[in-house]
Formats: sequence, structure tokens, C-alpha cells
Amino acid sequence: MASAGTHPHTVWMSPPVPGPSATAPARPFDVLVVGTMNLCRSPAAERLLRARFGEDVGVTVTSVGIDAAIGEPVPEPLVELAAGADTTVDDHTPAQLDADMVRSADLVLTTTREERAAVVSAVPTALRRTFTLRELARMARFLDAPPPGGTPPQRIAELVEAAAERRGFTAPAVVTDDDVLDPYGQDEAAYATAFEQVSTAVADIAQFVTPDPSAVLEAPAPTPHYPPPVRPGRSRSRTVALVVLASVLVLVIALTAGAMVMVDRLDSRIKRFPDPFAGLPTRPPVVTPAPSRTGAAPAEHAVTVLVLGSTDDVAVTGPDGWAAAAALTDVVLLAHVSADRRSAQVIAMPPDLWVDVPGSGPGAMRSALALGGPPRAVQTVEQLTNVRVDHVALTDAATFARVTEALGGVDLDVANDVVVRGRLLIRAGHRHLSGEQTLLWVQGGGDGDSGRAKREEAWLRAILNRVGEADVRQDPTRWLQLLSVVSGSVAVDEGLDRSTLVGLLASMRGLQPADVDVVVAPTTTGTSADGQPVLVPDSAPFAALMDALRTDTLSQHLAAAGASG
Repeated sequence: MASAGTHPHTVWMSPPVPGPSATAPARPFDVLVVGTMNLCRSPAAERLLRARFGEDVGVTVTSVGIDAAIGEPVPEPLVELAAGADTTVDDHTPAQLDADMVRSADLVLTTTREERAAVVSAVPTALRRTFTLRELARMARFLDAPPPGGTPPQRIAELVEAAAERRGFTAPAVVTDDDVLDPYGQDEAAYATAFEQVSTAVADIAQFVTPDPSAVLEAPAPTPHYPPPVRPGRSRSRTVALVVLASVLVLVIALTAGAMVMVDRLDSRIKRFPDPFAGLPTRPPVVTPAPSRTGAAPAEHAVTVLVLGSTDDVAVTGPDGWAAAAALTDVVLLAHVSADRRSAQVIAMPPDLWVDVPGSGPGAMRSALALGGPPRAVQTVEQLTNVRVDHVALTDAATFARVTEALGGVDLDVANDVVVRGRLLIRAGHRHLSGEQTLLWVQGGGDGDSGRAKREEAWLRAILNRVGEADVRQDPTRWLQLLSVVSGSVAVDEGLDRSTLVGLLASMRGLQPADVDVVVAPTTTGTSADGQPVLVPDSAPFAALMDALRTDTLSQHLAAAGASG
């Protein structure tokens, strides 16, 4: 079995700003391992974690089952495998999961994505601290060990916080790689495979929490995604906002270039999910378009699209997959196209914004997706903003870099050398960068959110400039690549069918990059019912922004705010 250690290609992220989850707990740090029957995989993980963490380190580990096999003995093949690893499981008694266990746990580890979804569905507030065992192990491998010092409870709290911020940027080669094989009822080879998967994952997690300097970890298989950012930041939602914006503008320019034939290819690749608006008990009213500058009513209505950015393929998983997708949702956006089609705006809202979730009560905005998929997400956003949502789109955070690759790279002015772990990756100057290099440049400036936001904006402009160049506009092969990237990364509600999509994009043909604004919703710090600090809407400016969105005067509102600010 592979032992754990750090990897030469990984990047340690600075610990998050101290908060309830990242400070040394006054009580032991509780790890809850959740299996199905609590008979094979979860007890193995529990005992191996205990053995690797050691005694009296301030970390407790217990295991339970969603459908526990109460009274059943641990299968003999697992008893023998555990004994070979110097631990015991024959004295384990299966226990049944209940919601209070999840609420009190500092970290919940499940053996499969299905169990992860069940946990998050039962307790939506557990989203950021619930992972599959192999998922957290994979995240631990992507992070170098933290600086020396710190207790095991502190280090595992840092791992959980960093992994929650990070997992939107990484994914396994195959989604089932985050599951542990269920060996129950199978032969000894299946038990051996499952035990090896659990053992390796435990070793990776334990190496982060209680590092063994003598351990040497085998090199992992290359990740199919681009390298993760050097440090976490709150601007990730802005990044995905620009992804969506760039994708839309790519499609608009394709249409203006006479590439309507490509829309057929686009439409055949876009996934669609059932109508999220059917059955909603109440909805904001449809706003009549205001008269245009000429005094005539616009021929079109304004269009507002709710965009959810996730790394899970939520479009095809259906209701059973929404909770898992919510755990990986990095962004909530409202993309608005004005009725006169002369402007567009993208409002980014933090997925952990504390709101009133219909049917559940106060909770993170992303928990709405976990509780009821896109319909509940629409209901939550409409209730919060009083803005009517016309369509819902699901996308992912890797699209931006893939668009850059399809364009053959982009030209950017790099102000400072980009150095990662002492290695010079990009020299300062005017550079032609790949998607991977640009991600490193955007995330590695070390100058906080404001500097990163400026680089993201420059990246978007570079993409748009590249799209407008003759060698791209006149190259059908390049357009096929671009449309393949965009359409393969987007799922929409079934109401946005081919004719509606084509009509919308065609009506936006006159829209230029300068006509589009990206803005982050105003927020402030509030307090939850149990006294924890949470992110909440900044009431006055938030209400003003949403009122302008609802009345289709957002362009004027932002212009006035810019002039006064």
C-alpha cells in the first residue's frame, strides 16, 4: 500500500483567516465516518484513522451507517485485512446515523458520493465539512503539508477549510474515483481492493494531520484539471462570472460571424434538465419593459438567468445528485440582459451567503440546491431579490482556461515574475500565455482579491480580443473547438430550447464587450442564530442593486454609482 507524503507539484495555501472552523477547538475535533451498513468500509476507515492519529491528540473518530446492519458481525475477510494492518475491527458494533451526529461533527467523511448526498440532504449546513474519504485524501495530496507547528486538531481544521475552498478547482479523472468499492457480498479480492482504497486515503489524510517525515508517497496520476490557485480568495465567484460572460460573448460573436450552422452542434451538446419553475407557489411579477430612448417600448423583455457553477455533472444526476452538486457549487450568479439588448450585467453572489431558504429556514444559499435542486435555488433567489428568474444554467469553473486553450493562448502584460515554490514559471513582460499559465498568473499575484480581480478582468479582455482576431473569426475549426468547450460545459433548463436560445443570442448581436458589467453583490458580516459569524446581504446597497435589476435600470444604476464613487 502506498504511504503518504507531500508531492513536488503541489502548492500550500496560506491558512484561512481564523474562524470557528480554523482555530484550535476547545473540545476534541470530531470526525464522523459514514457508510451504508457500517459493516465494512466505514469501520475500517474509523479504526485506521484512529491508529494513524494516535491516542490523546485531540481528534476523535467514530463511524455510523445510513442503513446500519444492527447486530451483524464484521465480515471475516475484513477482520483478517485489518489484523494484517495491526488494527482490529472484530469488536465493532454497527450504529445508525442521525442528524444530530452530523450537526455536532467537525468533519464528516463518507465512503461514497451517494452517502455524501444523503448527509448533506439531511443537514444542508454540513456542506463545507462533508467529503467522501477519497475526495478529502485527494485534496490533501494537492496541498503541501502546512508549516511546522500546530496541533493535530488545528491541522485537520486547516485541511477541512482549505479543501472546502479548493475542491471546485479539482476533480478526479473519473467521478467514481471518489468512491470506495463496496465489497459486501463479494469475494476476498473485492475486500482487498476496498481495504486498500481506504488505507491509502487514510494515509494521505493522516500525513497532512500528523506528518511522518520518513514517509515517501508515490507520485499521483496527473490531474485532468489545471493547477489549482496558489492561495484561496473570495474572488472565485468573479472568475466564474467572467467564464459565463466570455462563453456568452463567444456564442454571440459566432452568430454575427454567420456561423449559425454551429448552433446545431452547440444545441446537441448542451444538457437540459426539467423545468425548475413548475410548481413554485409564488413568483415575482413579470416587469413590463420601460420605454427606450426613442419613447417606444422595446420589442423584447429583459432576460435574467440564474447561473450555478459546480464541478459535478448535476444536469444528469437528477434529484439524488443535487446535494452532492451543492457541496461543489462555487458560484451563484444573476446574468441579466436588458430589454433593449444594449447592455448586460452579471451579479455574483457568494454561495455561502446566509439567506432564508424556503421550507428550511436560515442557511447558506448553496444549501437550497442541496435541498431541492434548481427549483429550490430559484425559489430562494427570487425570495431574496424579488427579481424574476427566466432561466437557469449550470456550468463549471474550468471553462475559462479551456476557452483560452482553444484560442491557442492569449496575450497579457505580466507585471511581475510568476514564481511558484522557488521556480520561475512566467517572466514579467508582454507574454503569450496558455490557459494553465494564465490561471497561475491570475491566482499567484500575492496581492489579495483586488489585484486578482484586475487580472481576471484583463484575462477576459484578452479572450475577447483574441476572439475578434481574423485568424480566429475566419477559422471554422477553431470555432468548432470553442463551441465544443462552451457547450460541453453548460446545462440549461428545458425552457431554453434551441429556438429560444437562438432567438436570445441573435437579439444580442449588437452587444459589445464594453456594454457588459460584472459586479459583486454587496455583503457584510452578520450573526447566525447560534452566534456564528456569517456573510449576509448589506441591506441598503443590496436592495438598491436588486431594485435596479428588477426594473431593468441596472446599467444606469451602475453608471451613477461609478460616477459618484
